[in-house]
Amino acid sequence: MPPPARPTEPFAPLAPLLKAVAAAPFPPVFFVSGDDDWIVTEARRRLAHAFRAAIPEGEVSEYDGNVREAVDDAATVALFATNRLVLLNADELFRARKVTAEELDALLDDAADATDEKAKRRLSRKAWALASSAGHGNAEDPQEIARKLAGRVKRADRAPELAALLSREVDEGEERENALDRLVDYVSRATPGDNVLVVTAVSPDPEHRVTELLRKTGRAARLDAPTDEARRERLASLGLERALERRVVVEPEVFDTLLERGRLAARPFLSELDRLIDSSPGPRVTAEMAARLIADERKEYGSDFVEAVTARKTPAALQLLDRLLSGGAEFAAFRPFGEAKESGAAPKKAPRGEAAFFPLLGLLTGDVRRMLILKAALHDRAAAARRLDYRSFTERVLPALKTPKAGQPPALVDGHPFALHKAYLASLEWTLPELTAFYTGLARLDRGVKTGEGSGRELLESLLLRLARTA
Repeated sequence: MPPPARPTEPFAPLAPLLKAVAAAPFPPVFFVSGDDDWIVTEARRRLAHAFRAAIPEGEVSEYDGNVREAVDDAATVALFATNRLVLLNADELFRARKVTAEELDALLDDAADATDEKAKRRLSRKAWALASSAGHGNAEDPQEIARKLAGRVKRADRAPELAALLSREVDEGEERENALDRLVDYVSRATPGDNVLVVTAVSPDPEHRVTELLRKTGRAARLDAPTDEARRERLASLGLERALERRVVVEPEVFDTLLERGRLAARPFLSELDRLIDSSPGPRVTAEMAARLIADERKEYGSDFVEAVTARKTPAALQLLDRLLSGGAEFAAFRPFGEAKESGAAPKKAPRGEAAFFPLLGLLTGDVRRMLILKAALHDRAAAARRLDYRSFTERVLPALKTPKAGQPPALVDGHPFALHKAYLASLEWTLPELTAFYTGLARLDRGVKTGEGSGRELLESLLLRLARTA
């Protein structure tokens, strides 16, 4: 019987780049993009492995968003290596931030009130920073930038004011130069040589000017799966590859069972497959084992409810609340992890049914309080709210929030960095007034239950529905 047909190879578009890193001179820039974080990370690993295998005396360096150092490395000769592969993770660079009408109005109002030249230069630099965060660079016409920015926020009548601000003379240098301009300059001037710069990004904005430039001028590999069916085929291919690496036989029905859950991201899919392989008593993973894994995880946890609320998924949150308070589901604060998870120990149980209301309320209030503190601290420092990975948050944002400003008490940012990062990401979906109102509503709800205004379930459902209507 012939072996089953192998699904489409998800890394096929990477093949020309893997071949190109095997011998110098290298093309100056590669661009690898994809819609899955694990896929893009694995592509970086494979490029580095191919480079080291072909050029043992070569050097590999990696940078997370630091364009200056990455470009400097790619543009200079390595002292202790013949060649250099520079990997630049540029996820955040190619996601243009949305400029709000309030930001634009505030900037232009300040410019209208400015009287001295120093203040006008400062506001001009601020205008360029705003344009840069929206994906525009110094090479573009200020009139065109102003027209686009003002038009997006329905302030077309103020485009001439913005154009005048952008057209002011400022010192050419670091005030005007940004990471994207530095990268564009390198891509435009670089020629084949001993070093190669590999720029990677997860789900970059397809209309971003630098995304378009890299795809036109560099060796590009797009590791995207445009449909759910294509994602399923990609995961099945990765699963087959993982089974071959681990030297086990995985029944095809196992992949079907894991994919039926709708989780079409590579990392959780491969993690669950590894769990099945590790727990298998022999070299074969059966469909029965996969079904048992899914059945064991079909429990509702209070943390699932809290995550649904903070992600503003009100219908899902109401369904979870109904199951958690109905008495038919087991309640635990968090899913099992660590030694308890590996040993198969049951998660710690809390009261079931209506008695689980106050533990649920405590979990929700604690998360909302963390979100509110982080949001207020960022607002107080006028910091831009954007998605950051765990490392960037803990190394840059968290220390800044914990450092008190002159003449002010320190922000009450306390807790494990993982929990704070999770609350930070959740807070991006909320405005500060919304979080304040929700936190106040939870306090009123607590008093209402204790004074007999209504049952906990009814009051909490009403609060969530009001929240959904005002969103």
